[in-house]
Amino acid sequence: MYDFARRNIGRDPTASLPSLPDILRFVPILSAAGWFLLAGLQVYRDRWHTWTETFFLFACFFAGLYAVGDWLFFNVTPGLPTSEASARLAAVISISSLVLTETFFLLFTQVYVERMRRSYWVVNAASIGILVMVWTVLVERVKAGQENQVYLPIFNETAFGVLLVFVLICSIAGLYNLIRLYRIVRTSSKMLARRAAGLVGVFTSVLIVGLGTNGYLGITGNQDFPPPFSTLLIFLAGATYYVLYPVGRERISEAIRRFQARRYTIKAVFLTYEDGTLIGAQTRPGETSIDQDLFGATLDVIQNFMRTSFPMLRGKWLSSISQGPYILVMERARHTYVTVVLEGQESDQLRRQMRDLLLSFEDRNREILSRWQGIPTQAQGTEEMLSQFFVEVPFT
Repeated sequence: MYDFARRNIGRDPTASLPSLPDILRFVPILSAAGWFLLAGLQVYRDRWHTWTETFFLFACFFAGLYAVGDWLFFNVTPGLPTSEASARLAAVISISSLVLTETFFLLFTQVYVERMRRSYWVVNAASIGILVMVWTVLVERVKAGQENQVYLPIFNETAFGVLLVFVLICSIAGLYNLIRLYRIVRTSSKMLARRAAGLVGVFTSVLIVGLGTNGYLGITGNQDFPPPFSTLLIFLAGATYYVLYPVGRERISEAIRRFQARRYTIKAVFLTYEDGTLIGAQTRPGETSIDQDLFGATLDVIQNFMRTSFPMLRGKWLSSISQGPYILVMERARHTYVTVVLEGQESDQLRRQMRDLLLSFEDRNREILSRWQGIPTQAQGTEEMLSQFFVEVPFT
């Protein structure tokens, strides 16, 4: 006891606490792990086929890469021959990943509450211009901070101002879409509304604190304190996981699907084996009946014609056919594909429902489909699966 007291006489009581550079060397990798986990879950759960799922997957991946870039930046040891070049490269990679994260985040939130439109690609054009600026003029140099613990980035003021405006516009537009999401789901479920409100609150806090630190330190030519960069994103990753992957049955995606279902009317549904054999079909009551065998055969001929006539389409399948006010929407699984004939506007959530029902049907009939003999009555649950598309759950 005496030796312990003697060793600590005159020592700063806070000396054992981790410093800000120590925290910044460690925390970004936790943030990266959180976002890469979300990206991995998307792939594991087969959630990467629609525009919404693809944009979310890329947003998670680049958010994780953003944190990895920060981790590399803060772990460069000042004073070594190649340290400055390594730190500058890590800073450029980090900020480039931030630009791509903001781009795909905006696209994800926009398509999630609306539907994909070609005009949205304008965001990509803007992000390409920002990326060129990041790799050429943004990071002028890096310098060692206090006590040579970590490097500090020195930005071109004009370029950094342009970057801040881009990030601010994407963030505010994405936040607006999250608020729209909250307004949609609050009429469906109080629990989902609380989850969506929590995501809005966390994102708003991260945006304010992030711009208040990274933005201020960068625009003022910070010479003393290292900016936290992606460290705060760990809280947003946790909130995103809580909202999109809840433990209970209620799903925000299902509430959005019911909301968007008001924009289309399903007329008929066809389930077809990969060789063109029609397994089953249903038509909405009151609609003109369709010759099911003729429809299945014609659709198979069209798909084979496209793949034969256009070599670049070999191995590909039609995803939709438009004729006047009607759209044929197709989704495939391993052995079968489902075709929905609808009037109106298709949505990513409808495609997700189609794929989920199709995968469930194939899982139930795994052995029968792997040894298919062309007898539709052997498949189990066909009528039950097709009838799900005509179940109308009112959106209050």
